[in-house]
Amino acid sequence: MEKMSVETIKPSSATPQSLRTLHLSTVDYRMQSVYTYACLFYTNDPSIPREETTQKLKTSLSETLTSFYPFAGRINGLAVDCNDEGAIFIEATLGNSTLSAFLNSPAPDSNEIQQTLLPLHHVPKTSEASITWPLLLVKASYFQCGGMSLGICMSHKLADAASLSAFIRAWAATARGENGTVGKPEFAGINVYPPPPLHDAFKVAEIHKPKITGVTKRFVFSGSKIDELKAKVAQPRPTRVQCVTALLWRCVCAAGASETTTSTKVLFQPANLRTKIPSLLSENLIGNLIHTSMTSSRKGEEIDIQETVKELRERGEELTSLVQENDGSTTTALGSKLLVKMFNDYSKLSNEPGDSMYAVTSWCRMPFYEANFGKGCPVWVVGNVAPRLELVTMLLDSNDFKGIEAWVTLSEEDMLSFEQNPELLAFASPNPAVIF
Repeated sequence: MEKMSVETIKPSSATPQSLRTLHLSTVDYRMQSVYTYACLFYTNDPSIPREETTQKLKTSLSETLTSFYPFAGRINGLAVDCNDEGAIFIEATLGNSTLSAFLNSPAPDSNEIQQTLLPLHHVPKTSEASITWPLLLVKASYFQCGGMSLGICMSHKLADAASLSAFIRAWAATARGENGTVGKPEFAGINVYPPPPLHDAFKVAEIHKPKITGVTKRFVFSGSKIDELKAKVAQPRPTRVQCVTALLWRCVCAAGASETTTSTKVLFQPANLRTKIPSLLSENLIGNLIHTSMTSSRKGEEIDIQETVKELRERGEELTSLVQENDGSTTTALGSKLLVKMFNDYSKLSNEPGDSMYAVTSWCRMPFYEANFGKGCPVWVVGNVAPRLELVTMLLDSNDFKGIEAWVTLSEEDMLSFEQNPELLAFASPNPAVIF
């Protein structure tokens, strides 16, 4: 970085007194103390001066915060005080780096992206900030060539990946002068999941809380390799996410096979409820509207890719059946039953030393690549959580929409084994250049 400016952006219109308090749901409250982030990369448009781009971003952000007002507030206990305190906007100039050089040789570890292109250096105690203030931070970093990266961080206490996507979609539309083309956000998470106080059973989740350690590396599955993987799975119409998840799960378990303790490894998969229950939940619903499913493996059991894909499909069908059985129920009644199911899954965990939960979250099909702020659409998108969480993998679309990019976080010891697994390398390329 050569220079940087920091500004607090407040909503362009004051939040009404009637909207000043937003209660967190049980799921919101139990979320990790991290930010959900996306980093979008844009090529230079020489017809648009940098100053014009920056001013448009700040002005449209202020306007967007009028409808996304909780993100300009502060978490206070079990609720958000929507006090218009504001979001952080940082403008930065990168030294001699060009966008093409950066994409031709991407950072080997996501830590470099987090330290350089995200605005989290402004909040040294990142975990604490994510559960107090600021709840939204943005950083526009300009490369020497005029290209730009836009790093957007939202507190996971208020936002899952779908919420982040909805915010970016609305902000981009406002920047283009088309804010009437997207729906208004709805902050009604407690209409699905009840608010705290928490059920005692969720203490189980504390024991399996992921560590904020490890190393994160990128592995890219091309469309053609995913087709090969689907053929190997030999299941009726397996999805690309199911196939990639199953292979990663097999390789992660193999990487940790040297552990001396008798352990259970659990594959933990959050699902976006909005797409599962479109008749009840709007795509504009903001919050942590997710449901998790689990698949487990005891130490010594070899993970079979075909069986894992079958199990993943069965877990999805269980959720569909639960929703269909409660057709006509209120969202609150359905949410309570989903919460009970998640508790029942958690209660099956043994809590033995060495037990671990491996989470795979898919951001595929979310429209991050459609985020046009007036400079065209991004040529590359990176997404994850910060601080990073060990045993968490994020799946994102590659920029040709055919492949999948997997950002895998493991302990350094397990990563050394994982990244050399020949079965993984038969289908995935470790950190290749970004072609655009």
